[in-house]
Amino acid sequence: MKITLHMMKILSVFCAVIFLTFGISRAESPDGKLSLQNPVVVELFTSQGCSSCPPADDVLAEFSRQKDILALSYSVDFWDYLGWKDTFAQPDCVIRQRKYNISLGKSGIYTPQMIIQGTHDLVGSRQQTAKRMVARMRADMTARQQATPDIIFTLAGNMIDLGISPRKTGSSPRATIWIIGYDYEKTVTITDGELKGQIKKYHNVVQAIKRIGSWRGKDIRLTLSRQDIGERDYDGYALLLQTGGTGPIIAAAKLKLN
Repeated sequence: MKITLHMMKILSVFCAVIFLTFGISRAESPDGKLSLQNPVVVELFTSQGCSSCPPADDVLAEFSRQKDILALSYSVDFWDYLGWKDTFAQPDCVIRQRKYNISLGKSGIYTPQMIIQGTHDLVGSRQQTAKRMVARMRADMTARQQATPDIIFTLAGNMIDLGISPRKTGSSPRATIWIIGYDYEKTVTITDGELKGQIKKYHNVVQAIKRIGSWRGKDIRLTLSRQDIGERDYDGYALLLQTGGTGPIIAAAKLKLN
């Protein structure tokens, strides 16, 4: 019993040290994989069958190169009837977009739709508007930084360690914990549809969307294997702590594996 109590004390100190270490903007896991904390989240719903999408894909590509932005590209399939089946489209991407449009009070879905921090949407090709909105969201997040929960999101071998600290102030809305697997770059030659004959490169292409559970303002610690997230390993993983299912994003982190 004394040994058990002693070990529990050691673990308590260890967990406290972890939160002090990882509750910052940049945290390193035991095998050197970096978790970048609380970036502005930019999500683009796009399609290989949409002639209006390439300029928006370029905007997202630019955002994907910025460390303080988590840029994610979701391929949807509702333009497949035009003659080209989107090779990256995932049913969960379509479901996510439809739920977003309900939570945002929109009458219908469209491409290219860009959603920033889960609260504002715009036509994704409007680069300057998107940049201004990202800057505004970043300022809002900085102002609320003291109330944002700390996140552990690190890789140890094949396992992902996930932790969310208790709420810091006031009450916290019920939030969904999402983990998203994505690949940095994917290239496709499009042989039919509106973009026929073009070779297109897409960035941060979402390949898996996994609901892990709910957060109600209390401490959460989980360990998952990468196989729990999707069918294979991905280039990067994102953690989103999101009000409701597709409401405002409370906190986020991205884990880059190479």
